[in-house]
Amino acid sequence: MPDTNVILAAAHNLGALVATHPTIAAYREILRQLDLDVGAKQLLQQYEQLIEMLSMKEQQMQPIEVAEKQQFERLQQSISMNATLKKFGAAQAEYMDVMKKIQETINQGMSGQPLPPELAGAGGGAPAAAPSKIILDT
Repeated sequence: MPDTNVILAAAHNLGALVATHPTIAAYREILRQLDLDVGAKQLLQQYEQLIEMLSMKEQQMQPIEVAEKQQFERLQQSISMNATLKKFGAAQAEYMDVMKKIQETINQGMSGQPLPPELAGAGGGAPAAAPSKIILDT
């Protein structure tokens, strides 16, 4: 039975492997681009602030004014037209999909389910007891 350090080392190796996935690399790159795009960052900040304010009003059972709804719609439209934010949304969706699949596969291994046939042998020539398999067997 592996000890905690073995599992943590395997988790570290899995993290390093995940970081090399093209979807993860693309997501990191769009985050970098977003950080450099002042206009896109301001749109997101305004949107988040408005969402927070509208949520607080909703929780306090206060009415949301027509002007606030219009501001929300304008911000949504501006966000949907911003090229950097469009790329960010697409990259974020792909990133979340990959991470969800990874988590589901870990969960399957933890529950004792066998590795799906399409994944068998996908370890890039790694031996059967590769470190990532330790996580799946616990």
